[in-house]
Amino acid sequence: MKYQLQPEIAILDENGLTTSSGWAIVYNTNAITNEYLGATYQFLPVGVGLPAQSYLDAPKEVDNDHAIVRQNNKWAYPADHRGKKIYSIGTGTESTVTSIGDISDGFTLLKPNSEFDSWNGKKWVLDKDKQHQYEIAIAQSQQSQLLTGANSAISNLQDAVDANIATEQQREMLKKWKKYRFELNQIDVNTAPDIYWPEKPNN
Repeated sequence: MKYQLQPEIAILDENGLTTSSGWAIVYNTNAITNEYLGATYQFLPVGVGLPAQSYLDAPKEVDNDHAIVRQNNKWAYPADHRGKKIYSIGTGTESTVTSIGDISDGFTLLKPNSEFDSWNGKKWVLDKDKQHQYEIAIAQSQQSQLLTGANSAISNLQDAVDANIATEQQREMLKKWKKYRFELNQIDVNTAPDIYWPEKPNN
């Protein structure tokens, strides 16, 4: 034939060596992970084999939730969740998937609805006791801060009364602050968040 209209196709023997030079479509993989990288045209002289990490058989197409890797001299299609957020079923802590494969034990793709959720084996459910303990802790902190402010105000006014220099208005304010402190001490923080906080006296 006067003209060659198609490129010469390389022919390889059963040992993977080229018996007739030419071009071949090869499918390349990563040297470390064996993940498929892409297809390229490769010219193969007589007597040589395919470049390392290259194969003649084509992988099949996959969706975004799977990867293509070379395993045991054939293509495999494991799950691929890289870049997705996962959550520890023990703590709810968020992290990002960085490797090919199924989600590790102890993690889920399902996001907790709140910081008080617990994993029941299939889904996140609200842990009402955990939420209540948090609300109690917030109430205890608020009660402590309010009592500190009340004690400071009472101490200053009491000094004036003890020194017999307090005005009538200061004596009345001392009574109001003591009443306020008493009401604060009567609060049961275990009823949080349903707590009525007494109104602070106005100086």
